[in-house]
Amino acid sequence: MATQWMLKTRGDPLGTVHRFVRDVWQAAGFEALIAPLSAKGQKQILTDPTGLEAVNPFQPLMLTNIARVIPEALKEHKHGRVGVLLRPCEMRALDEVTERGTIQAERLLTLCVDCLGTFPEDEFAWRAARKGSEKRLAGEALQFAPQGGIAAYRYRAACQMCLSPGATEADINIGILGLPVRQTVLVEVKEGPMDWKSLTDGKADPALAEKREVMLAKLSERHTRTRERVISGLMEVLPADVDALLDQLENCGACRMCMDACPICAVEYPRQVKGRYRREDVIRWLASCAGCGMCEQSCPQHLPLSVVFTHVKQQLEQALVV
Repeated sequence: MATQWMLKTRGDPLGTVHRFVRDVWQAAGFEALIAPLSAKGQKQILTDPTGLEAVNPFQPLMLTNIARVIPEALKEHKHGRVGVLLRPCEMRALDEVTERGTIQAERLLTLCVDCLGTFPEDEFAWRAARKGSEKRLAGEALQFAPQGGIAAYRYRAACQMCLSPGATEADINIGILGLPVRQTVLVEVKEGPMDWKSLTDGKADPALAEKREVMLAKLSERHTRTRERVISGLMEVLPADVDALLDQLENCGACRMCMDACPICAVEYPRQVKGRYRREDVIRWLASCAGCGMCEQSCPQHLPLSVVFTHVKQQLEQALVV
């Protein structure tokens, strides 16, 4: 059973989350923490809590899905417990990776944050330059957390169509959507051995959790409409089914950049027979799709892969229901 706590931010939500993660790190005795870092090229694996100052889980940029690096990180840090700070789509990917039996899930403690959305990399750089820094751009995104984020059309297609931007499945979920983040953020945790009373500012007001739930429902509804509109607008060029998708993948030739960027393919790559991907492998891949959009972000042809894979996945799900 989950319990809900609060963190008083006193005008500094990012600093508050830094302190909270640091305290959890010390209480859990992490050997390392896997986290999204603020600047491109920095290491994703921290071995010292002082490195948390470089971490900004609210930065509106996603360069890779953290689930891709977890198997190797556990091999590198073989004995202790490892923490992971991730977004909801990364948590979904990690669940899929875990189901494949490729990692020791008992060694992980997962911390997930509500996602405000992310920009394409080039647009992020442009907007950060206009704001004066990456930190200021991330701060602007946080300012809009009470309203559910900035207008979604600015973000990557995957974020615009994400039906589950809320952190709900991790061991520790940090909620900001719909909340007055300059005053309070929500922490939802699974029952465990840590002293949550000392790690937080006390039990959360149920009204706070309700406010967040209302916002998550609104965002899910809004993103559902966006998804339907985008798919409808591209219907003439989208593959009608998985066999049409296989034809499209075959036309891509030797390029596998979408698969190389996918956290699922990192542990279970679709196999080929005579240059054509096995149908059952591609179906399993699509069924596991976490919706992170790393495939589209890596595509050299700039194909709308987030829409393509979402559409074909929906066709497969509808066929199962029927």
